[in-house]
Amino acid sequence: MEAKHAKIGIETSYEDSEEVDVEFPWADDLGSNKYQVKNFPFYAYGVSYDDIVEADLKYSDDPYPYMIRVLEKSGHKTLRIIFEGSIKESDYSNQILKEISEMGCGYEGTNGEKYFVINVQPHCDFWSVCNYLTKKEINWEHADPKWEELYPDENT
Repeated sequence: MEAKHAKIGIETSYEDSEEVDVEFPWADDLGSNKYQVKNFPFYAYGVSYDDIVEADLKYSDDPYPYMIRVLEKSGHKTLRIIFEGSIKESDYSNQILKEISEMGCGYEGTNGEKYFVINVQPHCDFWSVCNYLTKKEINWEHADPKWEELYPDENT
């Protein structure tokens, strides 16, 4: 039986703001309110490609189920980078993406081709990718796992 594709809502709220970002990635509907995420999350933290999540209808006027929680991690990890120059203008940005790709990672861009989501696949060396981005002085962040999960002692 082939999985049915669906859009699910993932809301991201921020500590210092009442602002909430919502993104609608594609997911495979596995039944019983379970969905397997099939896009790289651009804004959400704590969820990655192929993770299985629980989602249910939240708003009476919205047909999309919204993620409640992650049920099963896939082994994929998510990083985000913002380049100073767009990939259309910068050979350096293109070189970084090429090298990340050669490390076995996937990526997807948005916002004028400066903002990219990096999918660190389960077979990739996560720390090598992080160290590479740091060494290249790229503006980047941990999205899944979150910084707080990787460095719990630095958050107290």
